[in-house]
Amino acid sequence: MPQAKDFGDMDRRMDDDMGGDSNRNSPRNHHTVFRGEGHVLKDNGASTTRKSASTERWFERFFDRLTAGDRVACRDILREYLESGNETLHALRNLIWPACALIETLSRRDQLSSVHEHCATVLLTQLVQRLECALPKSPSRCRCVVVTSGRAAVEELAAEIFAGLAEADGFDVVFLGGGVESDDLFAEVGVRQPSFVVSFAGCGSDAPRLRRFIDASRTQTPVIGMQIGVGGGVFARAPGLAEEIRADFSADTPFDMLQSLRTLANGPIARVVGRNRAA
Repeated sequence: MPQAKDFGDMDRRMDDDMGGDSNRNSPRNHHTVFRGEGHVLKDNGASTTRKSASTERWFERFFDRLTAGDRVACRDILREYLESGNETLHALRNLIWPACALIETLSRRDQLSSVHEHCATVLLTQLVQRLECALPKSPSRCRCVVVTSGRAAVEELAAEIFAGLAEADGFDVVFLGGGVESDDLFAEVGVRQPSFVVSFAGCGSDAPRLRRFIDASRTQTPVIGMQIGVGGGVFARAPGLAEEIRADFSADTPFDMLQSLRTLANGPIARVVGRNRAA
């Protein structure tokens, strides 16, 4: 059975994923860094080091039980984590999202069997939906976001994590899931009239569909001022792809994508593609 501590060399771009909003504009060596390998939070100071070790132990326990399909143990670990003084957002940031990203990485490298991948993804999806209900809700922004993803279950889960965060932050979210064709997405956008369209955790075959959708949106303008963002999945693994398909903004994690969305919703229209890699 795979264990979190057994796998090495997870994508380097996971390094900045869990930096948090307050550190987002800091130099890289001052970020709170979430490492894929061993999943250790790094920062300055002994108190943070102690917290890092504790977070790593929580994650290892959680991921080991997750890939074993132990529903009861996963729920119990989450309950313990929350009862020990951690907020729901921390659970998503330190346990759920890293588990989702690690499942996807191990699956791509054939280091996780299809049975264990499916079992872990289904269980993680159930836990995400429970946690989303417990997130504190912000007042409505009256801004609609249409969210799509890749076709694979783990890609849909990654997008659902982002959708839940955006919804709790006051955005009106329409989650379409994975594999939506460009023509269907264009038609849905014409009906929904969103302020933003976000494709999160797309796969390689999604890039051409998104390019067709973006080109159609630029030429036919179904919604004046609508902005299109991409992130996670193939866009996190292929630097420059977001710019190549002419997306308005991009981010590698659900938390960074939400921050980009906040920036655009609260300020003047601006292109913020690649903001996380430039940080």
